[in-house]
Amino acid sequence: EPVLLHSNVIKNPPGGVTHLDADVLTLDIIGHQNIAIETLQTLNCGSDQECGLQEYCSESRGSCVPCRRRRKRCSRHAMCCAGNRCNNGVCFPNDLDTAQQAGADGLSVNFAHETSNYTVERNLRNTSRRQSLKSLEGETCLRSTDCSKGLCCARHFWSRICKPVLTEGQVCTKHKKKGTHGLEIFQRCNCGDGLACRVQKGDVVRQSSRTLHTCQRR
Repeated sequence: EPVLLHSNVIKNPPGGVTHLDADVLTLDIIGHQNIAIETLQTLNCGSDQECGLQEYCSESRGSCVPCRRRRKRCSRHAMCCAGNRCNNGVCFPNDLDTAQQAGADGLSVNFAHETSNYTVERNLRNTSRRQSLKSLEGETCLRSTDCSKGLCCARHFWSRICKPVLTEGQVCTKHKKKGTHGLEIFQRCNCGDGLACRVQKGDVVRQSSRTLHTCQRR
């Protein structure tokens, strides 16, 4: 019957064999008896540092084995050949990761730049939209803030429309009592900044209802 002898118990192999390099070596000795001898491991290892440049330490075999090329399965970087690294269980070239990272960085920069441009453009559009939504002269309104610059919201018949703010020399309405402003059918805007509604210079005051008021500098 075949006798299996492990390498750790063989000291002097029969037949004068001094070097074994096959996976399993069968020796024919006296008669028809065969002895199957496991290959003697020529280099045992405990870590990857104990192996050569293009080798790694196999945990299952306890010996140095050739490194794995790209697209081969792996469990750590040391298993892959030089210039490669273990990524998601597969050996990939280092330059591929560099290119992917560079592409990701470029994408991030472009995204930030585009986001910034979009924010500025959106703010400009919103400002333009708000300005374009302002009512023009003669258009209906509810309050003066609804009107464009230089206009105010004043009563006109039974509605309210945007009218021009009065400038220097234009006729204005001087209200003696608070609250009478809302009783006018043809309401005027107030005088502009730096102007006040006063009696026209040189006007002879006869009746208060006929006194002419104009916008004058304060």
